[in-house]
Parts: sequence; structure tokens; C-alpha cells
Amino acid sequence: LETTRKAARLSSLSTSNVHTMVAAPARDGQTTLALRLAKHLAPSPAAAAAGNVAFSPVSVHAALALVAAGARGETQAQLLDFLGAPSAADLADFGRFVSRSVLVDRELWDGPRVLFGGGVWVDAARGEIADAFRRVALKSYKSKARTVNFAKEPEKAVKRINKWVKKATADLIDTIISPEDINAKTDLVLANAVYFKGKWLKPFLASWTFRATFHRLDGRHVEAEFMSAHATQQVACMDGFKVLKLPYEPGWKELEAAGCKRKRKSRRSACASAEKEATESLDEDGGDAQYSMFIFLPDTRDGVAAMVDAVTASPACLYGVLDKVKEAYVELMLPKFKIAFSWRQLSDALRQLGLSLPFSPATADLSGMCDEDDAVDEEDGGGDGDGLRRPLFVSNIAHLSVVEVNEMGTEAAAVTMSVLYGCGRPPREKVEFVADHPFTFFIMEERSGVIVFAGHVLDPTQG
Repeated sequence: LETTRKAARLSSLSTSNVHTMVAAPARDGQTTLALRLAKHLAPSPAAAAAGNVAFSPVSVHAALALVAAGARGETQAQLLDFLGAPSAADLADFGRFVSRSVLVDRELWDGPRVLFGGGVWVDAARGEIADAFRRVALKSYKSKARTVNFAKEPEKAVKRINKWVKKATADLIDTIISPEDINAKTDLVLANAVYFKGKWLKPFLASWTFRATFHRLDGRHVEAEFMSAHATQQVACMDGFKVLKLPYEPGWKELEAAGCKRKRKSRRSACASAEKEATESLDEDGGDAQYSMFIFLPDTRDGVAAMVDAVTASPACLYGVLDKVKEAYVELMLPKFKIAFSWRQLSDALRQLGLSLPFSPATADLSGMCDEDDAVDEEDGGGDGDGLRRPLFVSNIAHLSVVEVNEMGTEAAAVTMSVLYGCGRPPREKVEFVADHPFTFFIMEERSGVIVFAGHVLDPTQG
């Protein structure tokens, strides 16, 4: 009953259009990157046996934006163009907005648990990290820049990085790098971590969960556990696919913004500083953040690739589809799933998408990251005889994601065709949303339009 009342009171908030808080090139650049990566990872018709995918666009974007902050010349220009940002300053401003107002922990207000942070590990031979770069990293990306010795102490460096990852993801991910991933030539390792745990605004009843058939792209059938509900949901019926919106419990501060009254819980002094910081972050932009998962389900069992092609055409296409979501009575079947996705060579995918300069020792200009006056080329004992040092470049970007969906909500962590949306039709009196075949999902903070997680579920029985 309490959940039903909250849902009713939040009707005006939860049915509002997405992306109303920010309409900036940097935000659209983040969305464009998310859509390009989602399309890149989507199964092709020839890859029917492809596995499940989950990644955090906001994490990948933050990692690249941090590289852009330390890049100069043509390298920075290529990064800004790739990220769709007018300038490094605009990119840093957007990063600060995301870290302070979007990826803010709401656990103190019974809302989603959100953790965000980043790390940059630079080999000690490169010199000290530049003060300007260090400040941008902390202020805009909650990222600490650190020096390590990859050449002489690789195991110690790996241990430090993995310890940070484990803490940043609330123990959901404990390893992102191994000694085999680095060598004497390793100059720079980037890692970003996003952790999200949210309860559904309308939880599923465990007693209504049952086993049923899920149809894979390769023609095989598997038995999966399906959550089910017959209730008013928010859905859009498009030509060729449907979209279901599943809001997360926002927390009491957002409920107050929607007209609800709730007594503030007292906290002990140990929580005071964290509560004050979160309050200031929420108050800065109105405090009514709303996370939701959007499920994109093709009408045909093998239609996920064509659907992804259409939806990922542009940010306007995606947001246009989401704006068509309306309330309707829905008979819903959605499989429970848990995805652990490893993208240890994300840099290869970024090269394929057109980003090349930061990864090449011959072209990279990352001179804004380090004060290299005292840097040493250890291989040559301080130089190669002509006064030149080995240039700094990004040797790898690694990204791991875990997303779990069940009756209560979602827990997730990550460490980085023709347009159809104009062809929507009003929801029918009753909508059947039976996700018994491959589908795509996005977890989004709606006021900003920032995509926090995305993925493709091709077999819910596999991790």
C-alpha cells in the first residue's frame, strides 16, 4: 500500500519527459558515445551465439574526459570531437555536474546507493602529476591521480589498483588488472568505477516469479526465471519494438519535491559530513533526481540488432522514443538476470570508433598530465642520447561491469536503419510486454538524461 501511494504521488514526476535538466552539447556527446558503444556491442545477425553485454557509458566517458583534460594539441582536439564537447572547460564543467548532481549517493534518504570515483595511475618515471591536471581530476571526476612503478614494482602497482576497484564497487568487482596486463613500457592506466543499487518503485512479487522459455538468437531455448506483474506501468508501443520504463525508488527528498511529506531521519554525527555534502549536491539542482531502467524489446525474436540500429541513430532518436512512454495496463514478463562483462581492451573498440591519437606513442600529446622536467627513461638510463624521452600515451583502458536484476531492484557496478521513433502509436488498452527473447536495457538518470548503465540480454541464464 505504501508503495502504491508513493507511485501515485510521484505520477507527475515519473511520467515527465527525460533530459529536462541539461540540454548541453557535452551531455549529448555522452549520450552519443553511449549509443555508439551500445551499437558496437550489439549482436550482429552472423553472431547469434554472442553473449550478454553490460557496460557503464558514464564511466567510459569520464575516463576519456579525464584523458582530454591532460591532452594537448591535436590529441585533445580529437578527444573533444570524439566526446562531442566544444572545449575542455565545457567537458570539465559537465563532469563536475555529473559527479556532484547525478552520481550522488541517495542511501541516506532511502534512495539508490550510488558510488562513483576514478583513478589515474602514472608510472613514476614520467615525473610528478601536474597540479592543474590533479585539480581537474578531483574537482570534475572525483578521480585521484597517483604515481606507481610499473617497471620495478608491477605486483605492488596491480595490488593498489585492484584494492581501489574493490572498495569503489562495494566489493562487487575485486579485480580489473593483472601483472600480465602491464610491463616495463606501461605508462598510464585509467580506471573508473560506478556502483548502483536501487529498489524498484513497484517491486515484483517473488511469489509471481516462475520458470518459462527464453528464445535465444541461435534458435536454442533455455528455461529462465521470469518476474511477472499485471499492473499499470509506463510503456511505449513503437513500430517494431516496445519500451518499458521501470522507475527506481527515488528516496524521501525526491518525494518531497513531488509534493510528499516525510519526516527526516536523524543521523549520528558520523554521518553528518556525508549527509551535508549530499544535501548540498541535491539542493544545487533541485534534488528531484529520478533513476529508471528502460527495457527495449523488439517485436520479433531476432529483431534486437535492427532495433538497436534504429534506437542508437542519435540522442534525439533515443530521447524521442523515451518521451513517448505513457501509462497503460501491462501484462509483464521480465527475466531475472545477472551479467558480468569484461572489456579489458576497451581501447581497441575506441580505435575502431575513430579515437587513435591518445593510444599511439608516435602521436599522443598528453603533456598536460605530468611535469616531466625530472622524468627518466629507465630503459636508457635517463635518455636516448639525443635529449628525447619516450612520449606519454595511454597504453590501455580496461572496463568491467556487473549488473543484476531481480524482484527487488537492480545492483550494478562498472569499473568504464530508418529512424522509427517518429512512428509511435498510442498504447493499447492492454499491453503485453513479454521479454522472452533478446532485449536491450538502459539505466538512466532522467532529469539529466545521463545513461549510467546499458546492455544487451541475449540469454538471462548466463552471466
